[in-house]
Amino acid sequence: MLTTTIEVLYPEGRGKLGLRGNMLPLSWKESIDPISVANGRHVFRLETLPALLLEFKAHRDDGRWACGRDDTVQTGQSVTVEPYFDRAYGVLEKVRRTLHSPQLGRSVTYQVFLPPSYDELPEKRYPVLYAQDGQSLFSTSPDPFDGHSWRLDDSLNELYDLAAIEEILVVAIRTDVDRLDLLSPVADPELGGGKGPLYLDFLVDTLKPAVDAAYRTRTGRDDTGVIGASMGGLFSFYAAWNRPRVFGKAICLSSSFWWADRFMVRDVEAGACPLPRPMLYLDSGASKSPFERDANLRDGYHHTLAMRHAVRSHCYVLGDNVHALAFAGMSHDNASWASRLAVPLQLMFPAKGPRAMGPG
Repeated sequence: MLTTTIEVLYPEGRGKLGLRGNMLPLSWKESIDPISVANGRHVFRLETLPALLLEFKAHRDDGRWACGRDDTVQTGQSVTVEPYFDRAYGVLEKVRRTLHSPQLGRSVTYQVFLPPSYDELPEKRYPVLYAQDGQSLFSTSPDPFDGHSWRLDDSLNELYDLAAIEEILVVAIRTDVDRLDLLSPVADPELGGGKGPLYLDFLVDTLKPAVDAAYRTRTGRDDTGVIGASMGGLFSFYAAWNRPRVFGKAICLSSSFWWADRFMVRDVEAGACPLPRPMLYLDSGASKSPFERDANLRDGYHHTLAMRHAVRSHCYVLGDNVHALAFAGMSHDNASWASRLAVPLQLMFPAKGPRAMGPG
């Protein structure tokens, strides 16, 4: 027999915890009690047969099971889990918050999508993802131009259920007013714009401090990301490249790297590598045919490819600190971004999962 130790982190005042599972001494019908409880650490020590996969789940004395799929551990190992019971899914706050931007001389509106355990685990803090085009991100807010949204809430909730990512707090910023102005790092000779630096200053100096003060966030660069598509992807790259001590990761879907005669690509090629380096995710759709001339079907694949080459010249390593993917047959629209959003979320915010317990 081997000893398997399972430590469950959960506030003691929210109910008595037991453990159930698929093999003796556990069962799915009755809970066993922890051998010790202190400071929210519930320790279960089981004598089990060797080399087997033990499925288990925390169970609360009010009859609730922990949300999500069953946890697993190989018998003989020791793991720590942090379950939640009250809400299986994240929730978009109903209130739309408005914050004055002295940098832009106007107010900016945003909403916050809270992770499932936010109200239940009051000591827990969360990474933050600052998302552009907040008006198009959630299943309740389809874009009026194409009738679709990113369905970001659905992607997050599916990944939470699978324990495929860690819980994150999303700040969804509306950028539908003066969108090209806000999201462009420089002016384009034909299309104008160029207020991206001011908008970036707003994110860093006004919005992020307000969010960190109002919510239980993890404030460091490794726990702070930025995401966008199209012009939002261009801006997200620009933000992380220029403020790498604030944004440690950037998710850039179908980015408009063509903007201003490929300004951002040229800037990366000619400039120095940011230190510390932000982790980057770059992607695009691509037409099935190499002869396709419709820009939406081509989805800027060749521009994204150029940016991939540019960042690799700065000691970025594919599959390590930069991920660059192409999706044949996907075009430049919300539905395409929704269909592949789970990929960068897993790359940038991988689940901590059941983790090995430290000594003692």
